[in-house]
Amino acid sequence: MKVLFIRFSSLGDVLLTTPIIRAFRTHFPNAEIHFLTKKQFAPILEYNPFIDTLISFDAENESMLQLIIRLQKEHYSHIIDLHDKLRSALIKRFVPGKTFTYKKKHSYRKKLLKDHDLKPISSTVDLYASVLENFNLSLDEKKPDFFLPDNEKVIASSFLPSDKKRIVTMSPGASWHTKQYPTKYYKEIILHLLDHSDIRIVLIGTTQEKNLTTELAALSENKILNLGGRTTLIESAVIIKHSDLFISGDCGPMHIAVAFEIPQIAIFGPTHPKLGFAPLNPNAEVLTLDLDCSPCTLHGNNLCPKAHFKCMMDIKPEEIFEKIVDIIKRNDIK
Repeated sequence: MKVLFIRFSSLGDVLLTTPIIRAFRTHFPNAEIHFLTKKQFAPILEYNPFIDTLISFDAENESMLQLIIRLQKEHYSHIIDLHDKLRSALIKRFVPGKTFTYKKKHSYRKKLLKDHDLKPISSTVDLYASVLENFNLSLDEKKPDFFLPDNEKVIASSFLPSDKKRIVTMSPGASWHTKQYPTKYYKEIILHLLDHSDIRIVLIGTTQEKNLTTELAALSENKILNLGGRTTLIESAVIIKHSDLFISGDCGPMHIAVAFEIPQIAIFGPTHPKLGFAPLNPNAEVLTLDLDCSPCTLHGNNLCPKAHFKCMMDIKPEEIFEKIVDIIKRNDIK
């Protein structure tokens, strides 16, 4: 059995496919498992022992035709589509192999945006796991895997301070503006933490989010470490794992914290946990508001459709302070 799994993007989605890979490997230990994803997300799976061959796709340097020709040479027995978009459809059409596609429930999710009384989707992982029904398999557990390199501790020490202070890491950016918790609220949280706790604050983010992390870091040059735009995906994952608390919105790094089960606070605005995006972390505190207009989008918008942005603006920093205090007490973060 030679199997190709497909999930091109994005960070969180690729990470959430790992329980399916783990379950497949457990039940088919002799299968040859290949995984296809975009180049920028390949590091998520680079050290995954359940994958035999990781195939990265760089759209800037390779056409779909070239990719298909490359895949045709592999002679797969099975192709498992965990993306269900045009690119994966083309691969299923032109690369030989028995094909299977997960139950995306896109239409049902769209209905959830209008009818908030519909039954919530438990988790995106469950949707991906629907493909296992074709093999009479089920998940062992939903927790995602993120395997790190052997020099993990070296990476951590190269970025994080050597003192014994506890580390609170924040990923304040988001792929869409409405999924980003307001900057002024992040500033209030940071100042409150610095005034009431002897901690180190670490800011991470993509190159595009560097201006945001720089603005927040300006609040204290001595107590805030700004790593926005300065770390690779693997380095960011190491930093998150070695943190005592992680704070973010609904974003890819949120799911990295889930993989390591570190204490986290996840802030949801226009998207909503009922769409299946909630962090599957027993140590997670999820903040969201059940407004008449929420959720309003599956993946985020640039502007609030109602022009009031209450789903984020009404989650006040004081509420987050309370959650932080609870986490500090439970985990003895000084």
